[in-house]
Amino acid sequence: MRQYLGIGLQFFVLTALPLLIWWQLQFGFALVWMPALLTVGIVIFWIGTRIRET
Repeated sequence: MRQYLGIGLQFFVLTALPLLIWWQLQFGFALVWMPALLTVGIVIFWIGTRIRET
């Protein structure tokens, strides 16, 4: 079960970040959000990796 949760978190990040970039290019928002949301994505991906390793 933990394998699926970890893969799900990683899949979420790998699909959400490109969509976030697309959203920025199409509609725009404050550029300061991009590094913050990228950092959140990296942390979520790392958590998914750690869950899969245990």
